[in-house]
Amino acid sequence: MGIVVKFLLILLVVALVIGMVVRLFRKPTRPVETGPKKQRMPLIVPLIGWLLLIAGVGMGLAGFSARQGTDPVPMRIGSVVALILGLIVLLLHRNRYVQTGADGVRFRTFLGRQGEIAYRDVTTYTVAEAGWRSRLQLRAGDGTRLKVNPMVFDMSPALAAIRFKERSGRWPAPGEAR
Repeated sequence: MGIVVKFLLILLVVALVIGMVVRLFRKPTRPVETGPKKQRMPLIVPLIGWLLLIAGVGMGLAGFSARQGTDPVPMRIGSVVALILGLIVLLLHRNRYVQTGADGVRFRTFLGRQGEIAYRDVTTYTVAEAGWRSRLQLRAGDGTRLKVNPMVFDMSPALAAIRFKERSGRWPAPGEAR
């Protein structure tokens, strides 16, 4: 049984390396979008998700092919937990994005709910800094709320609209220079 597990692990590693190399050299097939780009979370987040998935598969192979006389239950439970956490982290990275434009912010939450806040519809906003961490919160009149870290996502158009509001007392009209 041990040779089968080693063969499966080697096969898994080879498949992952081939997949990574193919993805590196693949050319994008989607047309180039004009306008603001969807910003996702940092690259470290999906890497952590993939590492958790790989660890879960490895622990699962080891737990389900354990020798007689050993207790494989903790390894099996750990593998399931690592697989589920890896999938959750990958889904969270896939769902969450922020797209700032000249007239508003489009976003999707971790759970997949999409929202859009036009700058002229913002009723309250908060820009707070606590040590090395900052936070921007926008709330629209219809209750839509967005909380982001402007150090992670480029929120410069939103911050420029906030500065315009503080200078002139009103939100910029669509297409108006800031």
